Amino acid sequence: MDDAMAGRRAPGAPRGAVAESSGPVESRTDHADDDVEATAAVDAEDPLVDPADGPEEPGADHDAPPAEDAPTTAVPPVEGGADTGSGSRIDGPTTFLPGGTRRGGTGSRSPRRGERDGGGRRPAAPWGPRAPASGPIAVGRDGAIVPGTVIVDRYRLVAEVGRDRSADAVLWKARDTTLERDVAITLLVGGWQADVRAAQALSRATRSAHFSHRHAARVLDVVQPGSSRLPAGVLGAAVAEWTPGRDLAELVAGGPLSPSAALRVVEPLAQAVADAHRAGLVLGIDHPQRVRVTARANARLAFPMPRGDAEVDDDVRGLGATLYLLLTGRWPSTDGTTPAGLKAAARTASGAPVPIRDLRPGLPVGLAALVDRTLDATGGIRTAAAVHGLVRQLREGAEDDGVLLPLTEDGVQFEDEPGTVWHPDDDETPEQHDAATRRKLRIGVTLLVVAVLAIVAFVAFQAVSLVGGGPSSGPPLVIPTSAAPAPASGQAAAPAAPAVPAAPTGPVQLASIAVYDPSGDPDNPGRVGRAADNDPSSSWSTSDYDQQFPALKPGIGLMTTFRAPSKVSQVVVRSPSPGTTIEIRSAAAPDVPLAQTQVVGTGTVSGDTTTIPVQLAAPTSNLLVWITALGQSDDQYQSQIAEVTVIGGS
Repeated sequence: MDDAMAGRRAPGAPRGAVAESSGPVESRTDHADDDVEATAAVDAEDPLVDPADGPEEPGADHDAPPAEDAPTTAVPPVEGGADTGSGSRIDGPTTFLPGGTRRGGTGSRSPRRGERDGGGRRPAAPWGPRAPASGPIAVGRDGAIVPGTVIVDRYRLVAEVGRDRSADAVLWKARDTTLERDVAITLLVGGWQADVRAAQALSRATRSAHFSHRHAARVLDVVQPGSSRLPAGVLGAAVAEWTPGRDLAELVAGGPLSPSAALRVVEPLAQAVADAHRAGLVLGIDHPQRVRVTARANARLAFPMPRGDAEVDDDVRGLGATLYLLLTGRWPSTDGTTPAGLKAAARTASGAPVPIRDLRPGLPVGLAALVDRTLDATGGIRTAAAVHGLVRQLREGAEDDGVLLPLTEDGVQFEDEPGTVWHPDDDETPEQHDAATRRKLRIGVTLLVVAVLAIVAFVAFQAVSLVGGGPSSGPPLVIPTSAAPAPASGQAAAPAAPAVPAAPTGPVQLASIAVYDPSGDPDNPGRVGRAADNDPSSSWSTSDYDQQFPALKPGIGLMTTFRAPSKVSQVVVRSPSPGTTIEIRSAAAPDVPLAQTQVVGTGTVSGDTTTIPVQLAAPTSNLLVWITALGQSDDQYQSQIAEVTVIGGS
């Protein structure tokens, strides 16, 4: 294939030289032209097109036709590379108009002494926000990038939401005018000194397009340098799914978060980073405006294009910096510069941020040690998997208060609902939330009325039995079967009385509730108390599983222990996870093997409240709510239990 078509210099040609081309060439990676009704499925299967594999098909969406009055050719190379006249150097295929006028530029010049790119990788700088190689972020002199600007005739810029000066990147919310959906677009801008770094960053964005994680927005399209329809001063762009909500800088604008809330934000991000590192990718969680938190308190990397020179250590320290910011409201910079107008944390004599407990003395020692060791560049925590494991342990060891700073989307305040899982359309309207609250209230009132009626009926039955029995009434005489006299000759034996289910009484008082997992890896044990706190708005949930039980484990359950041995007539389970299959099992002790428990009732969640009758002859002190099948949401399996109520029997 022609080198010019591939966006490369011919062997031996000077830097900036391009071979003749019969027309403009755009090197792009595009997932965004799929049918709107099958976008997700097609995007997941369709491999990205590498610009080196060949030119685009004729008539492709972004092909710019050459001028009809004259062929489009490239002018002879200028020593040191071509320049657009706006400060944007172009090393790839450049579009020239007839007569030698370059599209998007006003002329050409040779670079001044010292302007040439020396090539090679620049030395790694100390971690922290870095000064841009090309000076303050700006666009070319030909015009500013403003809302309404259209990128490659498709993406209309709506609002600028952030700037990452260490990467020469501007973060925008945009509108895909083809598929009529919002997208997140990262524009790489700057002078010609930045084009090598831009190419590296775009290459990384292309490689990460196949990375799929619910807490990292999926890359939909990558616009490579040389596109004839990029605004002057823009070196390339990456387009990703749009994530509603607020960025981390906005999240802490009203003050630091509680430790439990900060851990709740960071845990899914740490999981996404660890998964990306296992796939050989750098995710780029090192800037507070690249991460957004939805109105339902779910964190997500919203602008997934790391710097070209970023390394896995930058991701790990970025997780520590995120925790530091959420807990103190200050960014732990190593050079005094801060992103997004945040205040910088004080620094030690060596330039490192001061220990976090100097700013917030009341933090738990374990959490403070995690933050400080993650930021330690001389031998602290060096893997995202270790960060994720420690964050998860800290969350399990402390009860989550479920509180996060209130977030708003388009001026409407949403109430935080902890324990939910992020989905692209997960943000509910206030009307939907109010309806759910009313529904839970009706269910609670109904259960209370049923319990009161059961108690009244039991008291009335005892009173009638006492009055009708007379003075000689007393407990019935029970004769063992072996001692009972044989019936007289010719007298028929009385038929055995049929078994009568136990009549419901009141709720059984619980002494404790714990996650029961024979595999030894319990799900969210620190939040199990939510399943027995008489609050339907809080819930315990299983972990997210890629496969249904029993593929990874036979099941998982909640072991309830009573204050005193009790008969049980039924178990009421409140759960928002339809399809969850539950077995009620009696157990002689809370830690007995599953094989030594006995099934006494079964049920499947089909509404907000599921009542499971229990056939249990003798009183018991332990009852296991055993989940054998999880509820399904999209391609994940998970179940939530808001409340477990054990109803006694007479």
